[in-house]
Amino acid sequence: MIESLSGLPRRPLFSSRSPYDFDADDPRGLRHLSLEQQEKRARELLKHWRAGNADALDRARCALPAKSLVHPDSLALSDAQHVIAHEHRFGNWAEFIFHIEHARMERQAVEQGKASALDAEQRTLHIRCGTDIQHALSVAGFYGDFMPFADPYVQGPVPATDSIEDFIKIRAAFLAEAHYAPRAYELLTRDHADLARAKDYPRVALWFEHDSHDQIILARLLHYFSATARRPKGLQFISVTHFPGVKRFNGIGQLPPEAMRVLWRQFTEVDQTHLALGHAAWEAITAAAPESLLRLVEQGTGAIPTVAIAFRRHLQELPSRQNGLSLTEQLTLRILRDKGPMNAARLFGWYTNHYEPLPFLGDTGYWLVVDGLAEASHPAIHIEKNGEKPVDWQVEVTRTGDDLLECRSDWVALNGIQRWVGGVLLDSGRRAVWRYDPGLGLFREPG
Repeated sequence: MIESLSGLPRRPLFSSRSPYDFDADDPRGLRHLSLEQQEKRARELLKHWRAGNADALDRARCALPAKSLVHPDSLALSDAQHVIAHEHRFGNWAEFIFHIEHARMERQAVEQGKASALDAEQRTLHIRCGTDIQHALSVAGFYGDFMPFADPYVQGPVPATDSIEDFIKIRAAFLAEAHYAPRAYELLTRDHADLARAKDYPRVALWFEHDSHDQIILARLLHYFSATARRPKGLQFISVTHFPGVKRFNGIGQLPPEAMRVLWRQFTEVDQTHLALGHAAWEAITAAAPESLLRLVEQGTGAIPTVAIAFRRHLQELPSRQNGLSLTEQLTLRILRDKGPMNAARLFGWYTNHYEPLPFLGDTGYWLVVDGLAEASHPAIHIEKNGEKPVDWQVEVTRTGDDLLECRSDWVALNGIQRWVGGVLLDSGRRAVWRYDPGLGLFREPG
């Protein structure tokens, strides 16, 4: 549903914990950077070089390849500053310092309630794969309209269809059955109707990050807007991979309001190259076989590099060639073997914040995976549910799970399989099953 950001509260919500409020030791929280702090770090790094510290010199070799064989005494403070900037993913010290000062000024403006409306010069529709940044945008001073487009294409059927209506029916049936949304058909129909209104805006801004959940939806939107009749006059996007001061970046939703203002300066105007890539990416995702998706990944997606990275992770949801498990299933079993039995809430935390290389699942989607591991004929985990909340579910790996981790058993051979990965239907009872390994590629079992 499209809502106006100007009608939402312009101050932080103090009555409840915000999604960007983290404990001091939580790596997902934003640690504000300061010039004084970073200059001190550069001086300390220089001292370590002078002392011949091996780890410090390795940092220099990574960021200063031209000086990798130079004697430590020849390295200067400016070299240390460059290394610090490089480690924060900036091209040079000046760019890094500009970011620090820019972020400080934006934070001060938000805290004082003086944040200007950065999108005020023209009517803007902000589209995001959920509502997680809606309040942050409002507090950050944005005045445009906001629209969530949040169908989680990372799970369930995403096939090519003859019409949008057919596609909505297929997705709605899955979402309702998986308990994502009880009124899924109504919600998806509304979302697609709202999307059709986007062409009436002078500017549409697409807010996304680097994981497969976001990148598949971004591909869907670019595919949609590749038709001239559907495209707004101005279309821009962002595909965020990190944010300076955050050690564990999972998504834009963990960032505070001032970060929205910093990111606004980093948007890219969508051109024909982006639209063509989005069109090809969506066609590959919805294809009945994964070969075109693998080709896209292997060729690279230079116009939007995050697409190839996320789609490679998406391919790893196909059964492994070694043991028939998806990567999410494999990581879940590994956590339980490494850390021992635990409640499901802790399991999800370990999966999202420590084991998953590119977090893309919310808790609802993750419980589908966990339940699948527990409810099979030969379960890989055992769940003792002592209540309705995940904190009351005790989870442990079974002997079968141990065998799977050691590749002594195969999940598909033990239990069969019937699920979708994008447009690919995995149904061992009716057809040959596709498998994937990042090092070995695709394999299709004889059918």
